Amino acid sequence: MLIDALDYFRQFEPQVFQFWSLLAEEQKLALEKQLQQVNLELLQQQKHLVIQPVTKQKATFEAFGTFAFAGNVDDQVRGQQLIEQGKLGCLVLAGGQGSRLQFNGPKGCYPISVIKQKTLFQLCAEKVEAAGRLAGRPLLLAIMTSPENNQETRLFFQTHNYFGLSSNQVSFFVQETLPFLDAEGHLFLKSADQLATGADGNGHTLLHFVRSGIWDQWIQQGIEYVHVILIDNPLADPFDAELLGFHVRQNVEVTLKCTEKVRADEKVGVLVKQEEHFQVVEYSEMSDVEKQAKRADGKLKHCCANLSLFCFSLSFIRRLADEHLNLPLHKAWKATYYADEKGVAHLAQQPMAWKFETFIFDWLAYTSRVAALLYPREQCFAPLKNLTGADSPETVRAALQQADRCVIEKLTGLPAPDFPFELAADFYYPTPVLKEKWRGHLMTEPYVKADKN
Repeated sequence: MLIDALDYFRQFEPQVFQFWSLLAEEQKLALEKQLQQVNLELLQQQKHLVIQPVTKQKATFEAFGTFAFAGNVDDQVRGQQLIEQGKLGCLVLAGGQGSRLQFNGPKGCYPISVIKQKTLFQLCAEKVEAAGRLAGRPLLLAIMTSPENNQETRLFFQTHNYFGLSSNQVSFFVQETLPFLDAEGHLFLKSADQLATGADGNGHTLLHFVRSGIWDQWIQQGIEYVHVILIDNPLADPFDAELLGFHVRQNVEVTLKCTEKVRADEKVGVLVKQEEHFQVVEYSEMSDVEKQAKRADGKLKHCCANLSLFCFSLSFIRRLADEHLNLPLHKAWKATYYADEKGVAHLAQQPMAWKFETFIFDWLAYTSRVAALLYPREQCFAPLKNLTGADSPETVRAALQQADRCVIEKLTGLPAPDFPFELAADFYYPTPVLKEKWRGHLMTEPYVKADKN
């Protein structure tokens, strides 16, 4: 197989060997190994997408109807009981780097909280620990890294003693990569001995989750459901009791945690139905007529805005993994590293290559049992994407501060202070003791732990 693969590249992609004579023996072996790992069948699909791009259809979509608005106490109680029984785990997508934030390292290591400058990883881990304290049992967390940040992410957790979790509560697995292609659909090098590649997207997350063995471990421990969240959304709730309770009550295989789309021009993907299948359609893929269409009650026809927050049944994940799921590839024109005439790596200042990914919402096409639960955006969505402007540290910290204000006011029954402050994760999963202790208690410190210290 190795000889066949290398023969293929020598015949059809000879440019990947352009620095071969300059490489040391171990570099040659490393490049050969990387080429061997390229999935030739997928490579042909990538090339086809470049040569014959898919034409976006301006189709008519049916409105998605199986949705409800958050706030159901019975679902909250039902979900919390299931969490206490150990039925839920959380999977965090954390394969990205902080390059757009001008941060050298995994994005999850970016400091973001208002007072303590806690990192995204710390905020997430502390929520898991607090949710476990409320549930009366340790809860499990799986983190998907990338080849680029896996080692650094693991070390970060080890160095910080897993932020209050035990090491056996946290599992790591690595997503795979796909090669970049140039404008003509050819492979190219990142450096003299490295093929230019990028992470294969979040669509294969659940397949990697199964193949890593974590799915089996969780099933053996009694877990039946998993919440999937993104590390760059610090308002994401890793153990949302109401979402789980709703998911189980609806008897579905996938539930999307959404927010209501109220403006036709809001550039967000929406959940729709088409030809008996469910899918998320991006803003750019929908006609103006469909974007502006309304229901009989005057609200937008397509109102379930995708936030990339999910609840999956583990049985559904396993079934599709065993059926050798074949998700469609999506391409995007990106700036990336390339090798100059001397084989030295440089980061392009402008987009210059096609990056290919799969998307997790494409799993929806494989089940008719889909539902959506709609939350106020300010409660669950504050993505960190850019250094300035929208979705920047400034806007995320403002969202975190506003969320803390709402939580402390609900808990104490008093107005939140007018100075910057930060709550420990315990306040988002308050025990009966914490509720009683803080009822009517005026907050006076900029950082507040559950014990008031």
